[in-house]
Amino acid sequence: MTVDATLLAELATFSTPAALNGLKRLGVDPADLQTMSRSAVRCTSPELGVRVGFAATRTVSTRRGGPPADPSRTAALTAAGEAQLAGLPAPRFLVAQNVGEWEGPVCIWGDVGAAINLAAGVVAGVTNGPVRDVPEMAAAGFATWAAGADVGGGHVELVAVGEPVEIGGVRVADGDLLHADVHGVARIPLELAAGLPEAIRAHEAVEQRVMAVARSGASAAEIAAAWRP
Repeated sequence: MTVDATLLAELATFSTPAALNGLKRLGVDPADLQTMSRSAVRCTSPELGVRVGFAATRTVSTRRGGPPADPSRTAALTAAGEAQLAGLPAPRFLVAQNVGEWEGPVCIWGDVGAAINLAAGVVAGVTNGPVRDVPEMAAAGFATWAAGADVGGGHVELVAVGEPVEIGGVRVADGDLLHADVHGVARIPLELAAGLPEAIRAHEAVEQRVMAVARSGASAAEIAAAWRP
């Protein structure tokens, strides 16, 4: 299903919790909402606000010791990554599962990686490992969700490009739609994206009604009734 730039821009005006409220209004059971565990990733650049984009998946392996990765294999995978990004619509959201020493301190990206990613139309990244140069990345406009910040060092090896990955309990495939902000990262079903803005606004109208009733000094019963259509 096609999700055009106008719809993406509209979705970016809503918070991620609001997007989830909209999905529930569209019939998604709360148990089926795809949100990455806060114990796995958290926002390192809350000042950058919301990011919405199409997933470009990578599998990487970080390690402190041992020899560097095979140069020819790295070159082939790097070329595959360039082709992958060229084939995905913008904006793009890099999703990198670290299958190596993911607890750190080896980092997948920092300010240099942010500059490279932004040049390729990648506006945000999420990884289960640590990142570094957090203030510099935020200043450049590259938003990141990660396990935290660390000092880096060691080797980063690109293992696979475009294969499904899993981060924080959410399986992400190439081209999936992600919505993220200071609260966390959520996967948005493509087939529901078109109806999501209207559903969000409908839910927000109910919330505004309930809060107005609550602020008026109404009873608990009156507040409860305000939730009903």
